[in-house]
This record gives sequence, structure tokens and C-alpha cells, in this order.
Amino acid sequence: MVPPFYGRRLVPQVLDELAVTDPQRVYAAIPRTADVKDGYQDITVADLARCVNFTSKWIEEKFGTSSNFETITYIGLSDLRSIVTLLAAIKTGYKLLIPSPRNPASVNYHLMTQTGSGKVLYAAELEPLIQPLKTLLPTAISDAVPSLQVMLESKPEPYHYRKTFEEARYNPIAVLHSSGSTGLPKPITITNGSIAAHDGDLILPAPAGRKKQDTSLFTLSRENRRLYLILPFFHLGGFIFFTDYAILGNLTLVLGPAHVAPDALLLREVAEQQPLRAIMVVPAIIEQLLHDPKGEDLLKSLDFVTCAGAPLSASVGDRVARIVRLCNFIGSTETFPLPELQKAPDDWQYHEFNPYLKHEMQLYDESTETFELVIHADDTTQDQAPVYHNLPGVNPFYTRDLFTKHPTKPNLYKYYGRRDDILVLANGEKMNPIPLEQHVQGDSRLKGVLLIGNGRIQTNLLLEPNERLDEVGKLHLLQSLWPRIEQANANVPGQGRVRRGMVICASPDKPFARTGKGTIIRKLTEKAYEDEIDYLYSAASLQDRFIDVNLKSSPATGYEPAAINRFLRQIITASFPAASTIGETEDFFAHGLDSIQTLEITANLKRNLQALTPNSVTWIKPRIIFQHSTLDSLTKVLVNFLTGAVVPLEDSQKVRANAVEDAVARYVKDLPVSPPHVAGVGVDAANIIVAVIGSTGYVGTHLLANLLKNSAISHIYCLDRGSDAPARLATSLKEIDKDLDTSKLTFFKIKIGAPSLGFEQDQHYQKIVSEVDVVLYNSWRLDFGLALHSFDPFLRTTSDLIKLSVASQRNIRIVFVSSMSSVEGYAFSGSTVPEALVTDPLAALNTGYGQSKLVAERILVTANQRAGVPVSIVRLGQVGGSSRGNCVWADQPWISALIRTSKALGSFPNPVVPIDWVPVDSVATVLESVIVKSASFPQPCEVFNVVSEPQSWKVLVEAVRESEPAAVSEIVSLQDWVHKLLRVSNPSSADIQKLPALRMLDFYQGLGSGCESVNYATEHTKVISGLDLAPVDRALLVSWLKTWNL
Repeated sequence: MVPPFYGRRLVPQVLDELAVTDPQRVYAAIPRTADVKDGYQDITVADLARCVNFTSKWIEEKFGTSSNFETITYIGLSDLRSIVTLLAAIKTGYKLLIPSPRNPASVNYHLMTQTGSGKVLYAAELEPLIQPLKTLLPTAISDAVPSLQVMLESKPEPYHYRKTFEEARYNPIAVLHSSGSTGLPKPITITNGSIAAHDGDLILPAPAGRKKQDTSLFTLSRENRRLYLILPFFHLGGFIFFTDYAILGNLTLVLGPAHVAPDALLLREVAEQQPLRAIMVVPAIIEQLLHDPKGEDLLKSLDFVTCAGAPLSASVGDRVARIVRLCNFIGSTETFPLPELQKAPDDWQYHEFNPYLKHEMQLYDESTETFELVIHADDTTQDQAPVYHNLPGVNPFYTRDLFTKHPTKPNLYKYYGRRDDILVLANGEKMNPIPLEQHVQGDSRLKGVLLIGNGRIQTNLLLEPNERLDEVGKLHLLQSLWPRIEQANANVPGQGRVRRGMVICASPDKPFARTGKGTIIRKLTEKAYEDEIDYLYSAASLQDRFIDVNLKSSPATGYEPAAINRFLRQIITASFPAASTIGETEDFFAHGLDSIQTLEITANLKRNLQALTPNSVTWIKPRIIFQHSTLDSLTKVLVNFLTGAVVPLEDSQKVRANAVEDAVARYVKDLPVSPPHVAGVGVDAANIIVAVIGSTGYVGTHLLANLLKNSAISHIYCLDRGSDAPARLATSLKEIDKDLDTSKLTFFKIKIGAPSLGFEQDQHYQKIVSEVDVVLYNSWRLDFGLALHSFDPFLRTTSDLIKLSVASQRNIRIVFVSSMSSVEGYAFSGSTVPEALVTDPLAALNTGYGQSKLVAERILVTANQRAGVPVSIVRLGQVGGSSRGNCVWADQPWISALIRTSKALGSFPNPVVPIDWVPVDSVATVLESVIVKSASFPQPCEVFNVVSEPQSWKVLVEAVRESEPAAVSEIVSLQDWVHKLLRVSNPSSADIQKLPALRMLDFYQGLGSGCESVNYATEHTKVISGLDLAPVDRALLVSWLKTWNL
């Protein structure tokens, strides 16, 4: 073919043509012996073609030809016999299954049965591996392929492959397999069309002014085209180099000895023998090179470096990128390496996929701001997408590869990890283990690192040392590694952090399970250490992690506050490393303290205090930490206790009322006392402009879907904390209605608690001031454990919204999404809750969350009275799933924890609260109505109670009995249920995982003996929304519960 028909070439035919037109072109350089110092032998394309013709005839004589692409299994080394056997199998009508020779016989048997293979070829050196396979499959026919020397010395007749591209395009030629890192490897069939589509990268366009980074990288010019390759033939990377890049491309492969494990020393010895232009290696070899005195000089001599098999650590990659061009590819057996564009050297970690490849980056998880790469594989992409051929009928293909965006450069994405790798902790928090594992494994004494935590309440770390260590050596290793682990912890959220005492040093008798390419098989390794892991989460392990902190008193002055402060910091830091540097008045929870750490701190504080005083310390409970969540405040509590046996006041009504009144006074003292305008600009009822704070959550997304379809809403400003809000909403809105037009959305980033809402640009604030008619405030921290003062950032934003309204040209109405918990205490007393402000400071449920909502209501009503700020307060009860059952019910922690705990206890509480829950789509309709109708016909201040007609708690009991019968084997009172939990003293991680209600025990205790019925006025809500919120029935509850993994 002259010129080459890129994207329509067949590898066997191209090799035969090269053997005639350019017979001296060197296909590969191979070592003469196992010692590369003995020199290299060049193998030309003519040599390779001769070997293929010989082996084709040999296979025909052994097995005959195949007319239906039977599968031959080849178990060999990564030498030239592999590519010869593949091409010979293709010429004789077979496809070649190429499993890793490192696989157990049972795995290769699994692959053979999956692909219907009854014939086995193998390299003679690997004959010992064949016998166990034949034991499992006694009917298999097997034989060793001839040696490479026999092939090279042969003089066969040409063995032609005469098919046209159209005839051969969809013919299967090979079967590779997935890594098996998440289970048994899966066979993936490769066709001629797969390789042709990858070859098509050469004609894929690039945007104007940009250069490509794809297959064309390996079409080297100049006479020297030598690249050192260590990837095995059974690995997709090795397969592509042996076939596409070295035959269809313009590359000479330089191989090492097949029996020798590659390392930096071997690479240096190869480079002394061969004039290398580039290398394709694994990250470990690059790291070794940087520690080699001659390593940097070797890197400088190359045109480029690329690696595969595992992510390259940032610190190593940064060093390499300053020395030589570092090319970072990504792909899989299903997709092949994906076509990208060249980037600046500093951006080596990022990928910029060629826009002419049909793909999209779909938001995967809004909490981690991660995106999944999705490849489109329809008839229009078969010339550019190997996955079209490798997984026929799968469109689109979700790669399960996750990425994060570059902070400033559009279209650049950094690899984050596999969806399969993501740990989902017991509380639903997701985290990527890879960055922490990479950081810890930067210590040269470690061979492997594995972070474990799926379904657990917290993580633990499994370390595999390079050397065999006794118990003393293991202890020394763990102690010396702790600073590195703490460094890695600094970038990990909450319960994902590894705590001291939650680290296991692996045994040399139980090495980590690995795939053929060296990747750790997470599930098998975790299974091997199941007993050790379970112990870490046990109560016995918790006892091991208790710490003793010395606190001495002075005979003259007793316990000094400064000493108590240091004592406290040590205890808190043992469970919460951030406390080592936290300021005296900074809130622990604002810095990420979580409920598990709080329980550990409480247990250690009680133990250490009891050793100092004869007085009871039973008053020390997690609630004390929540209520006194700064070092300064907690120090004062302990000073009073140790010097005067003064215990903090019980959570009395007076204390609660004072906390609410003080918070209200603090925020209303600076409010304006007269209306800012005589009259604002009139609202155009058909052209309402809305700003929504908190649009990406469960309620916010459903509300936005309604507003987008409402013709009276002309524009919507989404004010959110995350920079990925547009992408998150795009995905969430598609799930609600794929046909939504989002053109009237504009996104501005804000920061809750920052002055003037923390807009990134002043002009954004001014735009809201000048254009907006209504601001809906729907962003609040949902945590029933926190004290009132921990909600200060949200109350500050409430105050700032009032200032924004006062400054606005259109007299902005504030629609505040409140909670029934702001008045639930009032409701439980038997009174009917009006659709009006309730000023009683004890009206809220006894949680910081409910109290903070009540404080916000009072601040807003005061602003309305003093300055004429239009206000609508919408109190939401429990938000349910969809009335149509067409979406997942967002996790409601107090409900899911109650059900999971009841399953473990074998008893379910009754009564708890009435079921007056409202479907999320109905909630969205109410909020939409309030925005539209209040803007058009404004009342100065209005309040709405959004609850359905109440049902007995028994409705939920029966729904749970239907979906989770183990949870309701016994019905007990709420107080008895709580008492069962109170018996669990010093709960371990295993306890909390099994009984998640332990994390919210104060909340459940606050419900007392439960409540059969409550009364809420709802007339305003019915009038403005036109909805008569019917009671939720058991069938609907069951459908909601089924969307949770209980």
C-alpha cells in the first residue's frame, strides 16, 4: 500500500509487504544471552516474516486451519515467539488467547473455558506450568512452539493472508484479559478492526495550533528508532508495541532478557549496548533511575519517557519532567491507549484528550469533584474507537476511570483512580486511596501499601516491607513511618485518615496478591489479612490504642491552665492530628473532627481524668466536646472541674434558651433600623430573576429542574461552594429530565461564612445586587451532633444576605429554607405550630442544627420588621424520595442509622416521630411556588410549614418489616432502644460500624420517649402551592428504602 491507508491496514499483510519492500528494516533488537553485556542481535522485518510463515505452516500441520476463529491458548515469555505465534495463528484462521504465565492454573483454566479453547501452545521453558492446566482440562491438546533459533533458521514458503480489510475487519485475532485486580480476569476479544482503529490515530485531526500525543509519537523519524520496552506481551501495552507500533508504526523494539526481572541497573546496561531514543517502563524503574548516579544522564539522552502499569508519583514525575519529555498515557484493554494532545512539561500529570475522539467527562461524585471518562462507541466511531470492536454493542463505554479537573486550565484532567478502587466508608463518605498509598510507598523500605476501609467506620493501612522483619523490626518500621503517614493524612478527609494503631505490617509468609503486571489485587490481599484487619476494629484493639498523658499539679497553685491546655492538646491530637497546630479558639469541627474521633477523644479524656481525681467523670460525653469545641473552651471546663470539682451545667432549659437568645442578639444588633428604600424596582411577574444558594444538593437539584421549566423565571444564578457545580448539576439534572434546557443558568462561586458571601469577583456581587428579585438560601450543614456555635458560618451568611437585600435595587426577597426542627420542641409539647415566627427560644429540637435554624428565622424576621426586607421562611419536614419512585432517596442519616442499628440489635423502636414526610418533587413544587408567587405578590413576611398529613410511626415499622425483616424482630420503646446503646461503653470502630446510631446518640436521647402525633398549621402552604400533601403510604416508603443499601 503506497501511501499507507492508515486505519485500514492488517498487521500480517503489512509485515509481508515490508519484508519485500524494506527487508533490512530492524523490527527488534534482542540480547544474545541472558547477560546483555554479551551484545544484541538485530531482527529484521524479513526475519520476522520468515518466522511467521514457518510457524503458520507448523500450526497447520499440528492443528489444521480454522474456519470459525477457534481459540488457541499461548503461554509464553515476552520474547519474539509471542508475536510470531500470534501472527501465525491469525494466518491459519485462529485467534490467540494470551494469558499471563503468572496466573494460577485455575485462572487460565477459567479463561480457556470462557473462550472455548481446547488447544494450548507454550514456550518450552514454561512446560512445568502446563501440567497443572492439563490436570484441570485433560482434553486439551498441547505442544511447545519451536525455539526462536529454529524459526530464524527456517526457509519456509510464503504463507499468505489474502483477506481484504473489509473482509477481515471484524475477525477476532486475539484474546487478552483484564488485570483481575477486582476479581477473576475477564477475557476481551481483539479484532483486526481494534488495531486498525488505533492505527487511525495517525489521521485523527488536532485542533489548530496543537500537536498530538498518540500513536504518532511512536512513528519515529531518523535511522535510529529504538525504544526499550519492558511491558509483557500479555499486557495491552506490550501487545500494542509488538503489533501496532513496531509493524504499522516505525519503531524498533529493544528487549531485555525474558528471564531477567527488569530494573534500573539492567536499563543502564541495555543503554550501554543500544542507542536508545525512548523508553517504556514502569514507575518503579524511573524512581530507581533517579537514585542512580548515572540515571539523570541516561534520561537526558532520550527524546521522551513514558511509563505504564501504575501511576507515577508527583514528586518523581516533576523531577523527570525537568530532565526529559515525560508522556503520560492512559487506556485499558477495552479502549487501547487514548489519543491526547501535547501539554506543557509542568502539566505532565494531566490528560487532554483529543476533542475529535468522541468522549465526555461525566460528573461521578460531587463530594470529591471527580469525573468519569465515557467513550462513545457507535457506528460513527468505529474507525477511531477500539472499544467499538473490543466490546461490541456497548455504547457508551463507562471506563470506570476517574479524573479531577485542572484548577485553571480547561480540558485538562488528572487521573484520580478507578471507580473500583474508591473506598466507601460506613458513613457513605467516599475517598480515593491512591494518593495516600503513593505517598507512604515513597519510602524505599516498602514494597506495597494498601489502604482498607470499604464498609468500615474508618480506614486502616496495610504495609508490605521489602525485607523480612521480626516483630522488633516491624515495630521500628511502623514508628519511623508514622511522620510520613501523618503527612499523607493531611490531604485526606475526616474518617479516611489513618489513625495511630490502625496500621498492619504484612507478614513475609503472606505476600500481597498481585496481577501479572505487578498491580496489587486489593480484594485478595484484604481477604488474606481478614483476621488481622478485624482485630484492629475490635474492642480489644481499642484498649491497645488508649494513651496515657501525664498532668502534674503544683503544690502551690494546683493545676495550671497552660498545663491543662497542653494535656488536652495531647489527648485530642492522638485521635485528631490537626489539633497539634489548631488555634486556641478555632472550632475542631471546622477543621474536620468527626464523630469517631470524638468518641475516641472522650474515652481517652475520661481515662486520664479519672486517674487525676476521685470525682466522677461520667459527665464527660461526646456532647461535651460538641458544646466546647475549641481548646480554649474545653480548657476552661477542665480547669473548673480539676480546681473546684465544678461540672458543666446539665443541658438545662435555661442554658439552651440563653444560647439561642445570645446568638440572636449577636446577629441582630447591627441590623438597619429603617427601610432602605421607599420602594424597590417593581418585579416583572413574567421575568423573575432568582439566585439559589445550594443548588447542587438533593432538594436544590429538584427545585432547579422545576425553575428551568417555569416560563416566569427568566434567569437563575447558582451560588455554590464548589467550582464543579456546573458539571455536577448537568449530570444530576439529566437524571431528572434529560431534555432540560439549562441555558438560563449562570454559576458563581461563593464561600459560606466569608464576608459578602465570599464572591470570587466583586462584579459578581454587584450583578446579584442589581439584577436579582429573589434569593433562595438552601445551604446548611446537616449534622445533629454539632452545638449551636458550630453553625456560625451559616448564620453569618444569613446576616450578609440581609445586607445584600438592603443594598439591592430590586428589594430582594430572601426565601430561607428552614427546618421543622426549628419548632419541633414546641410541636412535641402538644401545641399547634403556626405558619408564623415562634419566638420561644426553647421551640427548637434540642440540637445545634434545629437551634441554628430557629436563630436564622428570628434574625430574618427582625430584618423584616426593622428594615423592610421581604422574607419567606419555608420550614421543611423530613424530605422523602420521589412520589414517582424514579430516583434514589438521598441518605437521611438519622433514619438509615436507626434501621441499620435496629438490624444489629434485633429490636426496633416505636414510637419515634409521626410520619409526615414529603416527597422531594412536592417539596420542589412548594419552593417554586413560594419563589414565583411571593415575588409577584409580596407579603412583608410569610412562613410555610411543609409537612404531609401525619401517619403513625408504625407505617415505617411495617415498611421496614417488609424490606428489612431482621430489623423488626422485636418492638421496644424508644427509651429502651436508647438504653441498649448506652450499655456500649467506649465503643470500638466495629461497634460503631454495626451500631451507627451510636454516633447520634444525643439526638435520639433528645427525642425522649418518642411522639405519637404533632400538629402543624399548613394552610399557607396549601394556598400558595395548590398541593394537598397526602399521607405517605407503606408502599411508597418501601420503594424509597429499597434505593438504600441497608
